[in-house]
Amino acid sequence: MIRTIKAKIIVCFGGAIIILFLLFGMTGYQVLSDYQMNMQKKSQDRLAESLCSSILFFRQNVETVMEELLEGEELSALLPLLWEKGEDRQELEAWMRAAVNENDWICDLFLMNQAGEIVGAGEEEEKVRTYLIDRISTAERYAGGIVWDSGYNTTSMMVFGKVRTSAKEKRSAYLFLQIDNAQILNLFNQFRLQNSQRFSLKGVRNGFEVTEQGFFYRYYDNYEDLLHTEREIGDWKLRTWSDKTLILGPAKELLYKLARVLIAALVVSAGISILLADRITRPIQVMKETMARYGKGDFSAKVRVTGRDEIGDLGRLLNQMSEQISMLFFRVKEEEEQSRRLELQAMVYQINPHFLYNTLDSVNILARQNGDEQVAELVTDLSRLFRLGLHQGQDKVTVRDELMHVMYYLKIQKIRFADQLRWEMHVPSSLMEYKIMKFILQPIVENAIYHGVKSREGIGCIQIFAQEEGEYLLLIVEDTGEGMSQETLRQLKERMNREANDFDKENTGQEKGFGLWNVHQRIRLGYGVPCGVELSSEEGKGTRVVLRVLKNMG
Repeated sequence: MIRTIKAKIIVCFGGAIIILFLLFGMTGYQVLSDYQMNMQKKSQDRLAESLCSSILFFRQNVETVMEELLEGEELSALLPLLWEKGEDRQELEAWMRAAVNENDWICDLFLMNQAGEIVGAGEEEEKVRTYLIDRISTAERYAGGIVWDSGYNTTSMMVFGKVRTSAKEKRSAYLFLQIDNAQILNLFNQFRLQNSQRFSLKGVRNGFEVTEQGFFYRYYDNYEDLLHTEREIGDWKLRTWSDKTLILGPAKELLYKLARVLIAALVVSAGISILLADRITRPIQVMKETMARYGKGDFSAKVRVTGRDEIGDLGRLLNQMSEQISMLFFRVKEEEEQSRRLELQAMVYQINPHFLYNTLDSVNILARQNGDEQVAELVTDLSRLFRLGLHQGQDKVTVRDELMHVMYYLKIQKIRFADQLRWEMHVPSSLMEYKIMKFILQPIVENAIYHGVKSREGIGCIQIFAQEEGEYLLLIVEDTGEGMSQETLRQLKERMNREANDFDKENTGQEKGFGLWNVHQRIRLGYGVPCGVELSSEEGKGTRVVLRVLKNMG
């Protein structure tokens, strides 16, 4: 793990250089590679198009000669000799040799009948007999046309067709021209882009194929490593391909040069980053040592400010902070001494809460001795109210105790409002033992009395409910007062959600909404933002207040 700023600067600076060169190198390599591949493909297409024209010209020339031989009167006159023996065929053989001599691209010429008897211009009849017999069916299938096929060896190709005879002639004969593959291979060499480019000529309908020995199979074995194109020449297809590794040679050379430049740049950047990091981190190290002295209580230490940059500003702020901390340190010590003196004085005047309870008990006894039961009951309720309110200094109380506290409060208010005030509590016993924040119901009930029951003529009723809702406990207070308008409700909600410093007191000097605000803020502080006070009211129909707290915070 890199912990020091100096190391981080070096790593970041070096990393930025590496990333920059890598991005530049890979982008440059990709752009150059795409450009070279595109140019290579265009060149291959252009040369392939020219090669197709030359191959087509050669094919048409061969087929023209073949047509002339098949339809010539000389062959028609000499054809019966094919069924003769020995010296009777000499005239036919002489005609065939003359045809070979007239066309330098013909290697050999063969004439075969259905019985498998062969006459050739050379001396290869027996070697080629099986091959020619196999091709008779093909010649019959394409009767009237010329067929191209691969030769009986790997160095030649064969062009053949059925000899056209008169209607009276019931015997069939087949003429075969053997052509050296060099005729096509020479054309390949004339239109070769570079040494890596290879060609293959293949028939679509039959087994005709001329390719450069050894490279046709490599084309399929290394398909992904080759850039290939394909063009149609009638029922032939010309395939051409190039080795991508040779095409991308210049791009790889550029990448190697960039790698060498990157290594040199890293060496230079390492030296620069070390100097730069040292210059930046030395003042920070001084500040660190100074702050360590502050931690030991030595606020007299000062940072020597040497620049006007951010680090210099930080040094000046650090010196100011040390002066302020030193002043605050002595001020806190004085205030602590003053606080201890005040605490000693407060202990002299401290009143024990039990004194208040004992006094109320004394008043209760005197009231009963004088026969004033109403005052005695009022004092008893007030004493119980105080006891539940203080609750021995605890912050959380059970729902039962909170309801008891509200009930004593309502009983005291009942003396004032008599029959005008009624209340009902509907809380399931299963919820009584949940612990909640204390003193959150009484302010809501007080609001219901003064802004609900008191504000209308006749009997006013306050109802208190409790229910569960998932992880929440809902405490609900409803009154049958006059309610409020929607605008007043909106303003009250706004005031209830204000911060303490923004809470103001308006409307005839009364603390309107203070009780709601106090309860809402305490609930949110104790339980979190989802909890709090929810208000709803309708003018002339009363107000409903819902306190949402968590069940499991006790």
